Formats: sequence, structure tokens, C-alpha cells
Amino acid sequence: MGFECDENLRCTLKCALEISCLDMEVYVALLNKSPATIEEISELIRKDKSSVYKSLQKLMEKGLVERDYRILRSGGYRYLYKPIPFQEFKEIMMKSIESWSRKLMESIAKIEKMNKNEIKTALKSVP
Repeated sequence: MGFECDENLRCTLKCALEISCLDMEVYVALLNKSPATIEEISELIRKDKSSVYKSLQKLMEKGLVERDYRILRSGGYRYLYKPIPFQEFKEIMMKSIESWSRKLMESIAKIEKMNKNEIKTALKSVP
């Protein structure tokens, strides 16, 4: 199961939200099955639980996913994850894209003022 949409939208969202392809897969899995445990998400996207956990942590930090817990009859508890309401996601997405777009335009303005050697130097420093 992968994130299937227009490639340009996918790249824009990844850059604007500063998330990875795996983070997107986890988010989409939650859109399809919510709430879900780490184990369920891991099964859906065929990734190991530790990777899913890291993505969920990142998505929670970004405010895109919420975590709740359920007390088990046998004792203990289990965390359940769900995406934020879609309207909130759209608002975060639009603000992120606007901010990213502004930064991109600033970068373009800087590039326009650079000469060939400055661009070569800047490209060498890219990790």
C-alpha cells in the first residue's frame, strides 16, 4: 500500500510538511483505518513497528496525528492513533504550503543574483 496521488502534490506535501514518504504512508493508512494500533498500521503498510512508531511520533509532533489509549480487560492499555479531523489537516497543509512557497520564492530570488561559481559552491555543500 502506498501513497498514490499526483506526484507533484506528493512532493509538495512532503516538502511543505517536512515529512518523509513513510510518514505519508502511515498517515494515509490512518485515513483508511482509524483508530489503529502500531501493529495494525505496521501490517497495513508492511513496515516494521519501530519505523511506524518513529513516523507516528513525528506526525504527532507536527500535529497531524492524535494518540489515545484503551484500557484492556486483561490489564494494561493499548495506544490507538488517529489522524486529526480532515478540515484541521487541510488548514495545516495550506499554511505549510504557503510558508514553504514563500521560502522557495526567497531562494529563487537569491539564486537569480548568484553567478556560476557561487551556484557551484552552494551545490557542493548540499548533503
